[in-house]
Amino acid sequence: MKKLSIWCILMLTLLLGFTSCEINEEFERCPEIDIIIQNDPGSVVYRFVAQSDELSDIRFTWTIDGEEVSTGNISNVFGEILDYKFEPGKHTVCVKFADSDCPIEVCKDIEVERDENDPCPDLFFESRQYEKPSTYKFIADFKGIQEVSYGWFINGELVEDSAPDEKNYLIWDFKEPGVYEVCIKTETPDCVEGASYCKEIVVQESDLLCPEVSFEKEMEIGSINAYVFEAIIEGTDQVSEIKWYVNEDQIQNPTDQQGGNRVLRYQFEPGVYKVCVKVFTPDCPEGVKYCKEIQIGNPKCPDLFFEPEQDGDNMAYYFYPRAFEGIDDTQLDWFINGKYAGKSPEFPHNNPFYWQFDEPGTYEVCLLIETPECPKGVKYCKEIQIPDPMQGQ
Repeated sequence: MKKLSIWCILMLTLLLGFTSCEINEEFERCPEIDIIIQNDPGSVVYRFVAQSDELSDIRFTWTIDGEEVSTGNISNVFGEILDYKFEPGKHTVCVKFADSDCPIEVCKDIEVERDENDPCPDLFFESRQYEKPSTYKFIADFKGIQEVSYGWFINGELVEDSAPDEKNYLIWDFKEPGVYEVCIKTETPDCVEGASYCKEIVVQESDLLCPEVSFEKEMEIGSINAYVFEAIIEGTDQVSEIKWYVNEDQIQNPTDQQGGNRVLRYQFEPGVYKVCVKVFTPDCPEGVKYCKEIQIGNPKCPDLFFEPEQDGDNMAYYFYPRAFEGIDDTQLDWFINGKYAGKSPEFPHNNPFYWQFDEPGTYEVCLLIETPECPKGVKYCKEIQIPDPMQGQ
């Protein structure tokens, strides 16, 4: 019996030894990370590149001053590149593997200083996919954006100009797979040599495989302001999921079964609504979206609507009101949870209202106007969810 006990202990020791070797080998296989910092002296715009001896199928997580941030270039699917626009001061930038088996994190401390004697603007824009994987929305965001004109370039070719009183974004659908250099460039009387900021966008062949999506609508017979929408999907018979939205609020989340859930019925009140359908397929897992504004009834007051756009990873939003006749001659007042927050700047259709939220939570944002033709006023409200950044850690 004593020999048997010794034998069991010996086997257990060997088993634990083998297990420990396997764990150690797994940690030893974790690649090393280094952060390469790219920055023009005097600029608050930085690019960080996570370099590793084994980049294949590795995803990274970035934090700035302890808060997780998304990658600045979303076409870089594994997140080894982060573009970020800082406030001046000291900051800590960290990157780690998004894998619990490789608990490796590397950090860099930087001192951000803006050269106030530099007459050129410190250009920057964000990029994000828009409606489908091959379509992108590029959003210019830099100090003095309302004072200069600039151009959007793709692979060195000017595709659109933007003036101070015009929209600050470019929506572009890439028709072919490849690597594209997207830039904004400007010249001013004080910056005669010009300034530019560029990003690379990688479009895969699979990004172009999303189907053509639209919908048809008709009023339901015998109803008042009730409409029926039917999704039209061309290019594939393999539909995984269909989602419907009214003013960005998801109405239903069906799985397409024999086409029966391609139809949405919705009861409206008078006003203007943005109706969207989003379709997911095996070849288009990120989905493709189609939207259309519809007007219900014929109200005397203008039909209000606005689009919220988050300011990067900050707890702040830009609010873009939908244009209506006379908008530039009308005061647009904004309310947050029922309290007056301010009014839109001049040319409100192209100059969004900006609001910095103080803390995470749910906020009701309302746009209100009064005109001689609409003396009682009309308003449009939308809920904004500000998540707690600490919950993601």
